[in-house]
Amino acid sequence: MNAIVGSAAAATSWRRDLLIVVGLSASPLVALGCSRFAYALLLPAMREDLGWSFTSAGLMNTVNAVGYLVGALGTAWAAARAGQRAAFVWSLVLTVLALALTATSRSLEVLLAVRAVLGVAGAGAFVLGGAITSTISRRHTPHRSAVLIGTYFAGGGVGIVASGLLVPAVLDRFGAAGWPWGWVALAALAALGTAAATIAAYAAPTAAPTTTGRTRVWVGGLGWLASGYLLFGAGYIGYMTFVVALLRQVGFGGGAVSAFWVLLGLAGSVSGLVWARLLREARGGSAAAVLFVLLAVATGIPAVTAWAPALFASGALFGLCFLSLVGAVTAAGRDAVDPEDTTAALGLLTTVFALGQVLGPWGAGWLADLTGGHAPGLGISALVLLVGAWLVARQRPRVQ
Repeated sequence: MNAIVGSAAAATSWRRDLLIVVGLSASPLVALGCSRFAYALLLPAMREDLGWSFTSAGLMNTVNAVGYLVGALGTAWAAARAGQRAAFVWSLVLTVLALALTATSRSLEVLLAVRAVLGVAGAGAFVLGGAITSTISRRHTPHRSAVLIGTYFAGGGVGIVASGLLVPAVLDRFGAAGWPWGWVALAALAALGTAAATIAAYAAPTAAPTTTGRTRVWVGGLGWLASGYLLFGAGYIGYMTFVVALLRQVGFGGGAVSAFWVLLGLAGSVSGLVWARLLREARGGSAAAVLFVLLAVATGIPAVTAWAPALFASGALFGLCFLSLVGAVTAAGRDAVDPEDTTAALGLLTTVFALGQVLGPWGAGWLADLTGGHAPGLGISALVLLVGAWLVARQRPRVQ
């Protein structure tokens, strides 16, 4: 009888925690799908209307990465002082406000400043949502833990799908000069996501464990994982910044671009299910290493061909890998540290990730201006990701 009662209680706890994580997954929808990645859809229109070079366009995501770095460095500090849930919610609210503010100016300087704020807020929302999810996942079996982490990161894919349907429709209605309305639409979508994530955060059974005053920036035992994650930031961001511009260059129309972006997002949304077994059986950085290699293949395809089916295959494979790679690194980081260091460890990993992103977009834009295309930059990105695979493969879990 006790076993039956215990099993029923475990099932109820699992369903409740899964529902909470579904709500929390609105955080990457906002912080990644709306704030970070949707810029790629608006970049061609903004560049045309505002007369930007590719270097200036890439600089927008470089300052976003700088903001992301600042936010990652301050996440554990803010959570310790304001409370984890409060810091999480305010990060989301600030993201919504900054998205709306992006629609109000044509000044490059103002837009760069707002893009930096989006980076700060996005880092807080993403790291803290991941920390709450990681804490919940510790309560369950390895299989269910992998499902919960995959569900959280799938929110980024849902955000990509939503923006892929929303932004091109806005641009088709208003033309290139209507890009501010694209940001307004993204702000409205982010507001809905913020409401869902807020409800979930306050329904979560526990916050990530912390100890009074424990807000250290460096957590030991993460060297290989952090080094590889830095290269992930540098390698993947050029693709997500400029792939839509590349598609436009090779002749894709608005409908084809939207289809590509939605396919990428759909692949990201189901990637947690596709790689659940890989994540469940991973030891140290083994799962991350596999996904690094596949991501390098996806990134390298546009560097060698403009054949439309190959480009769609690239988008699908990229979507299947990049969000789950973040999940794999999160799980490896969680397993490499003591439970009370979970938030600090995720903050550290997000910090090195942001460092990698700082030069990636600017460098890819500079190469595009120099060569007249995006293929060389994507080829270099693919090589960087292969080096990252070698590094994370050397990460080992914490000795119990």
